[in-house]
Amino acid sequence: MHTNQRWTDAENHEFRRLFNKYPRDFMLIAERMNKSYNQVRSHYYNIQKRERDIKTNQNIVELKKSINIDKLRQLSIATEPEHQLIVFDLIY
Repeated sequence: MHTNQRWTDAENHEFRRLFNKYPRDFMLIAERMNKSYNQVRSHYYNIQKRERDIKTNQNIVELKKSINIDKLRQLSIATEPEHQLIVFDLIY
């Protein structure tokens, strides 16, 4: 039974090495790492999600830097309530 849910740095390194060698062959990677198919597949998709979230956050930061805050505050007063939440989030 595979009970350890935390992946060590060594396991992460080994996963990336095996994934580069056998892209998306989760069954083979699982066998080589003594992990279950579901653990390996979930680990891959968790990495993908983290990388997407980081990129999204970086894009939001860049967008915030490029926005004229005074203009945005004026817009937030004149827009519909559901749009104000988006504008509010961008301001702060």
